[in-house]
Amino acid sequence: MTLSKLLVSFFRNIQDAEVLFSPQANVILGDNGQGKTNLLEAIHVLSLTKSFRTHQARDLINWKASKYHIKGEIQNKEGKFLLSVEYSHLIRRILVNDSKANLIRYLGLLTVAVFSTIHVEQFKSDAEIRRRTVDRGLYPIHPTHLRRILDYGRLIKQKNSLLREGSSGYNKRNRDLLESWNLQIADLGARIIKSRQRYIEKIKDKLNIQQNWFTPESLTVKYLPSFEFNTDLTLEETHDQMLKKLSQESQNEFRARRSLVGPHLDQILLLVNGKSMQRFGSAGQQRSSLLAYQLAQMEIHFDVRGEYPIFLMDDVDAELDEGRMNSILKVLESKTQVFITTNKPDFIKKKRFGDSLVKTFEVKQGQIKEITF
Repeated sequence: MTLSKLLVSFFRNIQDAEVLFSPQANVILGDNGQGKTNLLEAIHVLSLTKSFRTHQARDLINWKASKYHIKGEIQNKEGKFLLSVEYSHLIRRILVNDSKANLIRYLGLLTVAVFSTIHVEQFKSDAEIRRRTVDRGLYPIHPTHLRRILDYGRLIKQKNSLLREGSSGYNKRNRDLLESWNLQIADLGARIIKSRQRYIEKIKDKLNIQQNWFTPESLTVKYLPSFEFNTDLTLEETHDQMLKKLSQESQNEFRARRSLVGPHLDQILLLVNGKSMQRFGSAGQQRSSLLAYQLAQMEIHFDVRGEYPIFLMDDVDAELDEGRMNSILKVLESKTQVFITTNKPDFIKKKRFGDSLVKTFEVKQGQIKEITF
């Protein structure tokens, strides 16, 4: 899987850019605030239609414009495609080969993994980010999971709107309505839980295989649904358990004015030497743990799809020590296309990529040009 060409218009401080990338390693050089991370963010939006830095899509539009537009030429096992994402305050359009695309189909065409300071902090502190990281790993290999997540989210939004009426809303009509929603929530929720559970088991296996080559610590991942249940249950039994728990908590949910049961509250924990990475891990352990997790996700993607996601690394030399940085780059260069940002010219001068074809780009005030050293 490769991104060969990227065209960006009025995205952040990048007003107009056309970039031809190396199929192997791409190093993006620039001082802080010049736009090098914006370039990685544009690639991420092209892949997932969303930013890894903000939930507010309008913040991505250049202040001189009313919309942004990103286009990219990609190659994957299915063939060559032209992807396009356009966003304004009025519309969002996603296109494949200049034709309107279904989101579920679109998200499987260009897959990315991202490592940055933002990701380390978010993954450490935000349970929703950890759930989203798991789900985004699932989307390309299990497309129906995305549809379930979207449908489930709409149901929870409707349910919470009702629950915000509080105890005054606990009447027969609303109880009946809640029961109807809970039946649908239990059906979708059980399927989401089982998909996540199976996926996390695969992540564990990959982490065991990776053990010791990248980090000396023992690393594993743990999945904790929002209600206790036996992990050996079938899908039908999980559905019944969830429905029972939803029924038990109905009155409490009206008091709390929010939904208290379901996969939107699940916890995903990374454990370093048996202890929570989020609570007890050092800064170095947190970075290494997240990288190891992402590599595990990449291997699962390869097992199912036969190709690796492209890898985006923001300020890698600021996040990793020399030894670990060289180790991760050596692994990545043999597997996938890599995009790396740095503000240190010395990073480029060192021989880090073996015989890989390396392109270097310099970003100044949103202007991007290829340079040589």
